[in-house]
This record gives sequence, C-alpha cells and structure tokens, in this order.
Amino acid sequence: MPKFILTIIDGCRPDGLAQANTPNLDSIWQNGAYSWKAQSVTPSISLPCHTSMFRSVTPQKHGIVDNLYMPSAAQFPSILEVAAHADLHTAFFASWEELRDLARPGSLEAGYYRHYRPGRDNDTIIMNMAIPHIMNEQPDFMVIYLGDVDMTGHAYGWMSPEYIANIEANDKNVGDLLRALDEHNLRDQYTLMVISDHGGHEHTHGTNMPEDMTIIWMLNGPGIKKGHEVAAPITLLDTAPTIAHALGLHRPDAWDGQPVLEAFA
Repeated sequence: MPKFILTIIDGCRPDGLAQANTPNLDSIWQNGAYSWKAQSVTPSISLPCHTSMFRSVTPQKHGIVDNLYMPSAAQFPSILEVAAHADLHTAFFASWEELRDLARPGSLEAGYYRHYRPGRDNDTIIMNMAIPHIMNEQPDFMVIYLGDVDMTGHAYGWMSPEYIANIEANDKNVGDLLRALDEHNLRDQYTLMVISDHGGHEHTHGTNMPEDMTIIWMLNGPGIKKGHEVAAPITLLDTAPTIAHALGLHRPDAWDGQPVLEAFA
C-alpha cells in the first residue's frame, strides 16, 4: 500500500532555498519532480494557505482570510478527512497549534502540537517526535509542519542571514528523516512532498507580490519522475489532489485543485 509524508516548511522562498546549503532537500528535488514557480493563494497568510492546501479551495471559498479559524471551511473535505475515511493511519506533527482545525476531530490517529517559542529550535523538537512515530507505526499519511523559517523571517527579515540559516537547520531535520527511512528500509514505501505555504518580503507576507506568492514544491518517491522540472502551473490547491492521487484515494468533487500528474512516471 502506498504511503505519503508531507513536510511543510512555512515561509520558505525558492530563492532562499537556492541560497542556502541544503544537501538533503536538494537530494529530494534532484531525484524527483519539482517546481520553483508554484504559487500560493491570496491572502498569502499561513492559516488561509494551509486551509487551501488541505481543503483544495481558495480562501474566498473557505472563508479563512487571516490566522483565525472560521467554521465555513468545514464544508470542504480535508485530505486528512478523506484519508481517515479510507481507514488510513494519519498523523500530524506541528510547531503551530492554529493548524489543529485542518481536519475535523477523529481524523487523526496521532497528533502532536508544540507551541512556538521565540529563540527555541521548535522544528527539531517536532522532527524528533515525528521520526520515532514514523519508524514505530509507519503511518499511511504523515504531515510534518516546520514553522521556524517563517518566524525567523518575521523577526529578522526574509533572505536575512538568520532566515537562510534556519532553512539550513530544517535541511538537517529533513536529513535526519531521510536517514531514518533508509536505516529502516522504508524509503521505497513513502512518497515525499516538501512544500511551503507562502514566501515573504522584508518582515512580512500576505500580498500578491511574487516574493510572497512563489513557493517551493518537490515530490520524490516510487512512481515519481526523477530530475523533472514540472512545466504545468501548480498552486496550493493542487496539494490535496496530488496526495490523494498518490495514495489511491477518491478526489472529492468539492475540491477545485487537480493532481499534478506530470510529476508521476
């Protein structure tokens, strides 16, 4: 049975990734399918973006336009709900508790949230909790949210030395995950997606500027093209349908996005 790990690096710009020293993330896109032109949604704010990522409709449809949850979003099924309905083992580990409403209660086999603290390496805490869960329980669909890059952008500025250093710190976290998968002979079982929700400029984001709207997007694993730059347009709305396609799940009619079929061999 196919399995999937979605890793989200909040606020990571493609040009930030290109400037950073990221051998582990580079190995994912260089041996998989990728795009440096994928687009966020407007407003390019974290909770609207993640809701569109998981529910495959625009903020104008789901009604979340800032970092406050609105019940109107629940009418659009989340990929986590679709997976749980298919009796898949789902898990969500995150360093930002506001993401708790990305699926209705009962959709997660396991969940872990750690409140963000400035100056603390929040993302390593999350990854160090997520890796043992993957190794011990081998979930069908795992989400790992890493938020320090975004918060560093707010504090020090996007593309600042501190921002680049935090991308590199997350690359080490991803490297720990890859090594654990290899050591437990699980690499061939999992499709890996690494994505960001938005970019940023100066100390903020939320506009339709290219710096805010352009996101990282990479897909790697069995059945994925290797070293292929996707030419088709990609938006956050395509995330849930692409995951559903990889897991063999039915795509709900309410979703507006489409699976990025060009990435699949």
